[in-house]
Amino acid sequence: MTLGTLYYGVFILACAVTFKLVSETVPEPFIDEIFHLRQCQTYCAYKFNEWDNKITTPPGLYLLGFVYSKIISLFFVHSNSLVDVCGNSNVLRSVNLFGGAIVLALILNGLSPANFEKRNYYIANVISSPLLYTYYFLFYTDVWASILVILALYLVVKRPIGNLVSIFISALVSFISLWFRQTNILWVIFVVVVLIDQRKKTKNEGLTLTTCKDFLLQAFKDIVMVAPFALVTVAFAGFVVYNGGVTLGDKENHKFNLHVVQVFYCFSFITFFTVPVWLSVQTLKRYLKFTLGSALKVAFTVLSFVGIKYIVDNFTIVHPFLLADNRHYTFYIWRKILRVKYSWICLVPVYHFSTWTVVSNLLSNKSSLKLEPISIIAFIGCTCITIIPSPLFEPRYYILPLLIFRIFTSPKSEKHLSFEFAWNMLINLVTVTIFINFEFPWDTETFPQRIIW
Repeated sequence: MTLGTLYYGVFILACAVTFKLVSETVPEPFIDEIFHLRQCQTYCAYKFNEWDNKITTPPGLYLLGFVYSKIISLFFVHSNSLVDVCGNSNVLRSVNLFGGAIVLALILNGLSPANFEKRNYYIANVISSPLLYTYYFLFYTDVWASILVILALYLVVKRPIGNLVSIFISALVSFISLWFRQTNILWVIFVVVVLIDQRKKTKNEGLTLTTCKDFLLQAFKDIVMVAPFALVTVAFAGFVVYNGGVTLGDKENHKFNLHVVQVFYCFSFITFFTVPVWLSVQTLKRYLKFTLGSALKVAFTVLSFVGIKYIVDNFTIVHPFLLADNRHYTFYIWRKILRVKYSWICLVPVYHFSTWTVVSNLLSNKSSLKLEPISIIAFIGCTCITIIPSPLFEPRYYILPLLIFRIFTSPKSEKHLSFEFAWNMLINLVTVTIFINFEFPWDTETFPQRIIW
């Protein structure tokens, strides 16, 4: 048995233990689960015309939960009542665990490097990512919204069943992903950019006029491949016009904003969760050379710091939920770090280093699975456009950027891969321990509350 296989086994065991603990200690709906579980249970009663206006996302998760519960009732529980099966919150929660531990693992098996040992490391390390791990045990939309985008990406990167068939299926999967989260439309665009970027002639030559010209020419040449994704985009635009906006419900708390500092939050989270991927003496030397290597670089660094400070001062939004909801780590991050008077002195360099780390690691990746410069720009652009409009400081919005970054970067050695798995599981152990053992009352809730990402 290889170490990578062993790590996957450890991960599955950890999932089983965590799922049992959560099911025993948190039988009641937790935070937004109340809306998601209730809506899915409404569908399980075949009341497809009833909708809870507090829900902001489309009904993909509830349709999936309906089908999943139907399969469970037919082949495993043998219950005559779908309502009874669907009424068990643990049945619905398990759809996310199945998605992450099995479906995502299979997709990554196809995406990962050809080397068997590295493939097994790769699968265990990506699916154990702490932000994603949290939602394997709750009935939230994040897991499947992410899985479908990664599946669409896999189909255009590897094209396992031929060019046209793989791409048409990718477009279909992309369309389905919009039924789980509207902002996935931006990641559909990213998938198209990766497709075109992979097929153009010039590669690894940086962002030049030639590569940009070749990219545009390739897009026209591949119009048949691009067309299905264009239809998905047009369909989404029609939905936005019909709906009067992107959000379905609770529009008062989800208005468009310019929350630019959100990008620095996101890149800082990515940098923190992927420490074993990038941490090395060489990386730190490259950063010092980038920032202090010449008088011009020093001047550019100073200007960058000033620009970051300006964004922090003028484009930070403090949503009422952030101030009032102590069930999220962001509540404590804000109170103990971000709002402290002179915290910017430390935060500005952290934001700068995190941004550099994300971009430089994508650019310097030498593995077979990497992004070309145009695709890296698309990744950064899609990340920014996805999270900047949101007034909420929600780490789960960073799940897809984190997953895509990790998929297209490569740790330096087997030792780094082992360190990464240990790092992920240590964070998961800490957060699960806090979630299970630390509870407190809320005036508006009848059962104990806990802390989650």
